[in-house]
This record gives sequence, structure tokens and C-alpha cells, in this order.
Amino acid sequence: MSITRRTLLQTAAAGLSPSLAPAAERPSVLTILCDQLNPAVTSLYGGPVSTPNLERLARRGLTFNNATCPTPFCSPSRASIVTGQYPHRHGIVYNVSKVDYPEHPFLPTEEGIQTADVTTDKLLHADGYQTHQYGKWHLSGDRLPYYSDPYGEHHEYAKEMAEIFAESRKRPAEKRMNWYGWMLPVEQNADYARSFGDDEAFLKGYTGDFIRRMGRLEMAPGDVFDVRVANRTIDRLRSAGSAPQSITCSLNWPHDPNVVPSPWYENSDPAAIRYPANFDVRESRFERDTFRQMVARATDIRMREFLRIYYATVRIVDQQVGRILDELDRSGRSSNTIVIFAADHGDMAGGHGMAWKSTSAFYEEIARIPMIISWPGHISPGRTEAAASLVDLAPTILDLTGGKPNPAMQGRSLAPLVLGKAAATRFVYGISERVQANRQSTRTVAPGTQGAFMIRGAGWKYITYPDGEEFLYHLKKDPGEVRNLAAERSARTTKQNLRKELIGILNQTQYPGGAPLRG
Repeated sequence: MSITRRTLLQTAAAGLSPSLAPAAERPSVLTILCDQLNPAVTSLYGGPVSTPNLERLARRGLTFNNATCPTPFCSPSRASIVTGQYPHRHGIVYNVSKVDYPEHPFLPTEEGIQTADVTTDKLLHADGYQTHQYGKWHLSGDRLPYYSDPYGEHHEYAKEMAEIFAESRKRPAEKRMNWYGWMLPVEQNADYARSFGDDEAFLKGYTGDFIRRMGRLEMAPGDVFDVRVANRTIDRLRSAGSAPQSITCSLNWPHDPNVVPSPWYENSDPAAIRYPANFDVRESRFERDTFRQMVARATDIRMREFLRIYYATVRIVDQQVGRILDELDRSGRSSNTIVIFAADHGDMAGGHGMAWKSTSAFYEEIARIPMIISWPGHISPGRTEAAASLVDLAPTILDLTGGKPNPAMQGRSLAPLVLGKAAATRFVYGISERVQANRQSTRTVAPGTQGAFMIRGAGWKYITYPDGEEFLYHLKKDPGEVRNLAAERSARTTKQNLRKELIGILNQTQYPGGAPLRG
């Protein structure tokens, strides 16, 4: 393990981090999350989709070029955001759906965040902050007392849309999508609709409807979930008093449902879409993954329709960011509000011939995330190559707001970095993991639990799976992850060093056992 990471973890555990904001001037915190955003598609990171409002936010803060998620999966990453712990520590290693997604089939982890859990907002609320969670949560366990007015997708929003969804149920099956109980009215591209055959096995699961019914959403723009979440956030900003606020605006897009209303649907031309340079580069290990199979047949028709909608939803996310920034500026709150923008994980978005996140890979497209931290007058605008993770956000927020560090948190505070008090070279490695859920559907990660792991840093990425297969990429020379160097003699020392770093970090963060901890 690097001395830097060990020192930072021990310092946080000992409670030595300084309070960086005087109590009388404590800033508000606005965290804008979106789901499944591949940074490489945004113009902020050099991609094809214009995101002027993300660029606007970036001009006010520090943009992270090498931020990663602790796992390329919704609930585990979101739990890491709020607890500051890795999935193997907080125990949410699979999606939590029983409460937030009542029509979803039972999944392996069904214990969400509990009242007893130490979260950023729990600590801030106890310290005088008004705390609000609007939008996608995906972590429901207990009803948390520090959120007095939650707004979620399958409770508050679904009730608002009950009449629209009821009317949609009357439409022919090919003109509606059942997305976990949202009955969405959809019109499809005819070529896309004709591309599917009943012999395709991946259509038989609960996601089959999500795949078959991609298309134009027959709803008014003002009725879509993300717009209404942004509305809630803006209303809160307008009504906020003098007490500091911690507001989370959690958007669902560009995650499925892959439907989008006019005019956004028409504003993306499928014929003009260019595939990523690594589109035809595939590894045999991932050929059976769901969304490789989705585009394995009728590849061009399906991929172009998917990307058309994906790009459109990225634009919608960007527009909501702009609306929220407008309100911050109008209200005069910008100067004393820390704004954080991030995604819980990425999307393959055509990389390696895949879409969605439904793969066991750790490719850049899903493991790397966008991240911006802004606080005008305190954080100088720019970019950093520091290795940051979603697990670092909780201790960072506590540091920037003058709160006390919590010893349960495993992330590193990025506050010294964003405030110009520490060099990026102190933040070298980030890890990501896929840990098996236990059979009791609890948050316990038992000793010997198997998992797949990634470590990324210093221009390299190393991945190991429980069956012993390894991947090694020189990201500086091969950003598209085209050439696996794991078996090459010339890269043996690099692989061994990265493996050693990975094992050190997992031991330091109390991983209970299993590959790659032995050997």
C-alpha cells in the first residue's frame, strides 16, 4: 500500500482532520447526482454530447479526470457516497429494491440504509443542517428521520403520475413500457421494433420490456421524473431560510428507462452517431453479458437507437443542472454553496460493442465517472489528475463544512486537494469491486466471500477475477483498453506492484477475505 493512502486513512480514523469552515459561516451543500453517466460522452470530457452547463459548473470548481466508482452498480455505489465506506464494509453489494422498486423481482441484497447507519446527512442534520433527499435513492431500509420531505420515483412521483400511467396501461403492449411499475406511453422506431426475435433469451427476464420498448416517450417534458426532481430542488432553494442546507438532487437519467420525449428525441440523429474507436474490440469473457447480447444481433439498428436516446437523456441532465445553477445565482446563494456533481457509475455507451452497465467488466466506460466540486471563492477552477472515488465524498463534505471526521468512514478527504493545500500526487490509486451477495439477503459480507477487483492509478489498470483471469491495461498508451498486457513478461513487475497495492488497500479497509487476498 502507498504511504499516502495509509497515512490518510489513519489520520481520518484518529480524528485529526482539521475543520476547514468556521461554524458561523458554514456553507450549504448541494449534491447533484445522476445515474449511469459515462463522462467520455460529454463535451466536458471531450465527448460528442454538448453539456454547456456541466462546463459552466466546471468553470467554478475543480474537475476530476480520474474519478472512479467503488463498484459499477447503483445501490452499492450510492451507499458508498453516503457512508464513506467501500461496499465490502457497508455490506450493500447488490441493488436494494424491495422498498424503492416494489414491483421489482426479489434481488440478493434487501437491507438498505438504516437509522443506525452513520451517513453524511445524519451527521450534518445533528449539527444544525436542514437535510433533503430528492430523486433516486435506491437504498431504502428505514424511514430516515433526517429527511422530512423525501421525493422518490416509485412513491411520490408514481402517485403524481397515476392518471397518466393508468391511461398508458390501456395502450397496446407494443406502445407502452412497464419500467418497474411506471407504465410509460412509448412510440418506437419501426426498424428497431422489427429487429427483435422471440428466440433471444435476454428478452425473457424482467428487463426484456425495457429493451424492446426503447423509443420516444409520449409525455410532456414537464412530467418526466428528472425535471420534477429538479423542480423540487429549485423550490427548496427558493424557500430555504438562513440555516445551512444539505440538498441531494438525484436524477435517474441517463440510466434506463431508455425513452425520451420530444423535442429531445428528435434532436439526436442516429445516422450521425459515431461509434467509439474500441467498438469492435471485445474480450470473450464478456460476450455473454446481457447488453453485449442485446446488440449482438441487428447491431447497428439497436446501438444507434440506444445511443440516440442515451445522448438525449444526457442533454436533459445537463439542462437540469443549468436550471439549478440559475436558481443558485438568482438567489445569491452561489458564493456560500458547495456544489458537487457526480454519477454513481458509467455506461458502456458503445464501448467494446456494449451498452448499459450489465457487464462483469471494469472498463473505463463504466468504472470512471464525472466529478466536479465547486465552491466559489474557495476552490480554484481547474482540472486534476488525482485519483478520487465516490467513497471520498462523505469525508470531503464533512471537512469542507467544518464537521468532525468520522472514524467509520474509509474514504480520503479531498478537501486539502480542492482547497489547494495538497498535491494531486497524494491521491494515486482508486479501486472498484464486485462482491458476491450472501444467500440470506443481508448486508453481511462473510469471510471468504469471493469478488472481482480493479485498481486504477499511475496510468495503469489491473483487474482480477476469482477464477484467476487477469487484465492489465496501460491507460496512458491505451485509453481504449484494447491490449491486455496481463500475460506479457514486460509488464510482470507492474502487475505485481498493482496487485500488492490492491491487496494492501483491501486489507486496510477490512475486506473479509477471498481472492485476491491470498497469494
